[in-house]
Amino acid sequence: MLARREDEGVTLGGGADDPPSDGSKGSFGIGSTKSGHLSVDDDDSDAESSDFRPEGEKDDERGIFVGLIRVLASGLLEVIEKLFNSRDDAEASSRNQTVSSQDSFSPDGKRRTRRSCSTAMSKEIRRKSLVMRCQKARKDAVVKFNTKPKLAIEYLREHAGIICNPSEFAEWIYEFIESLSKKKIGEFLGSSSDYNVTTLENFLRFHDFTELSLSDALRQLLRTFRLPGEAQVIDRILERFAKRFIECNPKSFRSEDGAYVLAFSIIMLNTDLHNKSIPEHKKMKLQEFIRNNRGIDDGQDPPKEMLERIYINIRDEEILMNESDMYESDVVTFIAPHKAGWLEKKGQGRVTKWKKHWFVLADSCLYYFLKPTDDNPRCIIPLDNTRVGRGMGRLEIELTGADGEVMKSAKNLPDGSMEIGDRKGFILRAPTSELREEWVNVLQINMNRSPIHKRIHERKVNEWNATGGSVKDTAPIELPPAKAEGWLKKRGENNTGWRMRYFCVFEDKDSCMLYYYGSKEMAQRMIDLGDETHKGCLDLHRVEKMVVAKDGDDVVLDLITANRIWHFSTTEKDVLAYWMSVFTNSCPLLKDRSASGNSASDASYKTAQVAFERVDSRGYSL
Repeated sequence: MLARREDEGVTLGGGADDPPSDGSKGSFGIGSTKSGHLSVDDDDSDAESSDFRPEGEKDDERGIFVGLIRVLASGLLEVIEKLFNSRDDAEASSRNQTVSSQDSFSPDGKRRTRRSCSTAMSKEIRRKSLVMRCQKARKDAVVKFNTKPKLAIEYLREHAGIICNPSEFAEWIYEFIESLSKKKIGEFLGSSSDYNVTTLENFLRFHDFTELSLSDALRQLLRTFRLPGEAQVIDRILERFAKRFIECNPKSFRSEDGAYVLAFSIIMLNTDLHNKSIPEHKKMKLQEFIRNNRGIDDGQDPPKEMLERIYINIRDEEILMNESDMYESDVVTFIAPHKAGWLEKKGQGRVTKWKKHWFVLADSCLYYFLKPTDDNPRCIIPLDNTRVGRGMGRLEIELTGADGEVMKSAKNLPDGSMEIGDRKGFILRAPTSELREEWVNVLQINMNRSPIHKRIHERKVNEWNATGGSVKDTAPIELPPAKAEGWLKKRGENNTGWRMRYFCVFEDKDSCMLYYYGSKEMAQRMIDLGDETHKGCLDLHRVEKMVVAKDGDDVVLDLITANRIWHFSTTEKDVLAYWMSVFTNSCPLLKDRSASGNSASDASYKTAQVAFERVDSRGYSL
C-alpha cells in the first residue's frame, strides 16, 4: 500500500513485499523534495551513495529503520485520530445540550425549535429576583431589630443591598413601624451616638406636623415609639422634635427653645394629671401650668389661649401609646403583635361565666394571658384550620373548627405542664362593636385555611363509612364570596304576608343558589362560620321565567320554576333594576332568552295556577 501527500512533500511507503511502481527494489531512503521538506523516497541509485558496505547489511539496517518509521507513523496517526474524535464528541455533546434546552418535539416526532429568552429578558428576570431577595431581607430584619437593633443594621447591609446609612435606616424603621418593638425604637432613637441622633433627625422628617398644635404633634410622634424614662434621652428626643415642629410651623414660636421647653412641660403635665399615685388636690392646675411657662419663647410668654387649649387637651385625653404596645413583652414572639387587647372569654359548663383576659395575636396564633405583664400565656389557640365570625350576641366573636371537629388549643396549667384542649369553639366578647369588627377582620386575615385539612376530614369520613360505621359529616358549609346581596320583601307560599329578608347569591361552577335570611348578621354568620342560618334557598338554574307586575306602590318580581312561583317585591326602582340584572345573569334560561332578544319580563303576566311537588322543587323554606 502506498499513500502520497504531495502537498507536504512527504511520501510514506509500504514494506519490502509491496512491488515498486517503477521497477525498483522497493527500498526506502531519506532525502529532500524539491520544496526542501524532509521526505522518505524510493532510492534507485546506489552509485550516488557514499556507503560501500555489503548489500545484505545495508538491507537489514534499512528494514529496521523502516519498521521504526512505520511504528512511529502509525502511533502518530492514532494520536491525531483520537484528538479529532474527542473534539468531535465534545462539539456533538454541546450541540445536543443546546438542542435539548431550546428544542421540543411534537407528537409526530418532528423537532420544534423554541426561542430562548433574550438578553434583556434575562436581565429583567435577574433584576426582579434580586429585588425579591432584598424585599425579603428587609422583612426578615424586623426580628433582628426586635432582638437587637445593631443586628438589623448588619443584616440589612449584608442581605438587602443597601448601605444602611442613617437616612436609609430611618426609612426602613418608618416602613416597618407596625412590626417593630416600640420600646426598642425609643431606646435606639434616644441614644447619644452620632449615627442614632442622625437617624432620629431623618425619622422625624417622615412626620408632617403642619397646622397641628404642639400637643397633637407630640401625641402623633409618641404613638410610634415608647419614650424612655431617662431625662437625658427625653431631652435629646424633644430637642429634635421641636426643631422639626418649627420647620413645619415656622410662625408658631419665635425660637426652637420655646417649642422645646413647652414640649417638655407638656410631658410633665401629662404625667402629673394622669398619675394615679398623685392625690387629686396635688395635681397641677391650669394657672400653675401657665405660670410655669412664662417667658419661655425668647423671653416672651406663649399665648394664654394656646396654653389653655393644651391643658384641656391633656386633661381630657392622656397621651398614650396604642393599647397593644403599652404592655410590650420582652419575649420576641409577643413583641409588636398583629393585635392585642382586653376581651372576655365565655367559659364551659352549665354555669357559663365571662372572664376577662389579655389577648395577643401573633404569628397566626391567638394567646391569652391573665395579665398583660405575664410572660407565659394561659392558653394558646393556633388559627390553623379555623373559622372566625361574629357570634349571636351583639359584641360576640366566635371561633370554630373549619371541619366541625375539635379545635387545636393548649392550656398552660399552674404546675407548668400543658393540657391539650377539647373545645370545638371559643366565644369571646369585645368591649365595643368597633373593637369586635377590628378583631374579626384581623383574625380572618391571620387564619390558615389549608385545603389539606379538608381532604383529611373527607378521608376520615370515607374510611369510617367504608368500615361499616355511619359518620355524619359535621363540616360546616363552605360558601364562595357572595355574587350579589341585599334586602327584598318576600311573600311565602302559604303565608301571604310580605316580610323583609336579606338575600345572597352564591355561584360556583356547578350551581347558583339564592339564599335568604332573617337579618344581615345571620347571612354573615353563615358565610364566616358555615352555620345553616338561612331560612330557605332557591336554585336559580331551575328558574324558567321572570315576571314583573305592579301591586299598589310595590313592584312585584316573580321567579317561576316548574313547580313553584317565588314572589319578591320592592318600592325602589334602583333595587328592582339591580335584582333583575342579577337574576338575568344568574339564571341560564333567562340569560339565553335575553341574548336571543326576548324580554325577560312579562308585564302582562297574571297569577297562574302552577302544579308543584315539594320534593322536586329545588328550593325550600325553613
